[in-house]
Amino acid sequence: MIKFFRNIRKSMLQDGDTSKYLKYAIGEIALVMIGILLALQVNNWNNNRLNTKKEIWYLDNIANDMFNQKQGLDDLKKQYSETLSIAETLLYDFKETKSFSMIDSLSLKLNQLMHSYSYPNIENTYRELVSSGQVSLIENDSLILDIIDFYIFSTETEAIFKVNQSQVFYGEVYTTLNKYAEIDLTEYTENDALVFSDKEVVNYIVNELKKPKNKLELTNAIRNKVVIVSDYLFTVKESLDEVNRMITLIDNEIERLK
Repeated sequence: MIKFFRNIRKSMLQDGDTSKYLKYAIGEIALVMIGILLALQVNNWNNNRLNTKKEIWYLDNIANDMFNQKQGLDDLKKQYSETLSIAETLLYDFKETKSFSMIDSLSLKLNQLMHSYSYPNIENTYRELVSSGQVSLIENDSLILDIIDFYIFSTETEAIFKVNQSQVFYGEVYTTLNKYAEIDLTEYTENDALVFSDKEVVNYIVNELKKPKNKLELTNAIRNKVVIVSDYLFTVKESLDEVNRMITLIDNEIERLK
């Protein structure tokens, strides 16, 4: 092709027709410019295509993280609902009998109230997106703002759960529950010899719980557990609504990009 254009130029110069040569030169420049523009357009198209593939990859993995977080929240909702039911039943039974010693399987139920759970905050892909400086890959401004807000909320909620767990639950509630229950190892060992109840200890607990001061202490611990779990349960339900909304938004964006 280059040899072809060179032959044309040589022929025109030999003919001495400068006007034709000028027109040819302009045409050749135009062709070169068009070629450059087409090359740039193809390059931009390739870059956009690669960026779109990266964008879909990030969105897809963020949605997967959120789905795993949703499963964790579903489990947490179930656990908190069961815990709340046990705590409310204990308070109801105490109100009816005026005695903790009359409550069936008291120690086992108090063991169940001693469980605590962390808030699931799965943000691996989001952290990688931010740390790599590629947030701009997500071209939907509204969506990326929603994603950022979601993870800010999740991080703050996780921190609140940790503080309440260490300061309120373990600082106040757990200590009292532990005083009036034998630790149950059923879920933690297959050695039956380690799963036993000491009658002398049981009688000690029963006698201690006949004292008004200790009744008040245990009642307040159970009531505080109700308050904590009720607040947590509300937050978990709110989080589930938000994570479902976010997964739907991201899936819709992925379909649009495809």
